[in-house]
Amino acid sequence: QTPKPPFPYKSEEVIYKSPDQSLQFGGTITIPQGRGPFPAVILITGSGQQDRDETILYHKPFAVIADALTKDGFIVLRVDDRGIGNSTGNFFNSTTADFVKDVNISVDYLRSRPEVNDDKIGLLGHSEGGLIAPMVASQRKDIDFIVLLAAPGVTTLDLMTEQNAAILEASGINPTVAEKYKILYRDVVNTILNSQDQSIAKQQVIGQINNWIAKND
Repeated sequence: QTPKPPFPYKSEEVIYKSPDQSLQFGGTITIPQGRGPFPAVILITGSGQQDRDETILYHKPFAVIADALTKDGFIVLRVDDRGIGNSTGNFFNSTTADFVKDVNISVDYLRSRPEVNDDKIGLLGHSEGGLIAPMVASQRKDIDFIVLLAAPGVTTLDLMTEQNAAILEASGINPTVAEKYKILYRDVVNTILNSQDQSIAKQQVIGQINNWIAKND
C-alpha cells in the first residue's frame, strides 16, 4: 500500500520551529498539482511515539492517507512526533496538552504557506490524535473541519481500563482475571489522580496492590 514516487503531486520535506525556537518539527507536506490555494489538513498521530507516517508493523497508514487526500486536492502535512525523525523534544516527559501545542504550531506553519487556503484548514486525528484534534479546534477560530479516526468516545479512565483488560486477554490471561484486574486498575488510577503528593500516592497504591493480590488467585 505504501505510495512510491514518482507522485502526481509535489512532496516536500519541511522543518519548522516553535515560536521560542526550543522545538524543531520535521515533516512532509504534499501539495496537489495546479493553481492554489488549496484546502489543507494536518494528520495527528495516535498514542506512543510515532513518525510522520505513523509506521507500525511496516505499515504506513498516514502515508497512504496523505497520498489519497492529496490526489483529491488537499494539501497534507504529516509530522514526526517529538524526539523521533527530524523532530526534537522529549516525548516521554510530554502530555497530551503538549501535543496540542505542537499541533497549534503546525497549524501556524500551514498558514504561512502561500499554497494553503487559510479558510479551509482541517485536522485529522487517529486514536489519541482524535482527542487532540477537538482540543485544538476548541482553542482556535481558524479550524474549518476535523476528522476523527478511532477516537475516544468515553472518558480516558473508562477507555484505558478496557484497553488494559483487552491487552491482558490478548496475551492469554483468563477473561475472569482480566475483569478483576479492571477493578484494581480503576482504584490505582483514581488514587493517583486524587492525590496531591507523589510519595503518599505511591504508598497508597502499593497497599491497594497488596490487598488485591491477597484477595485474588
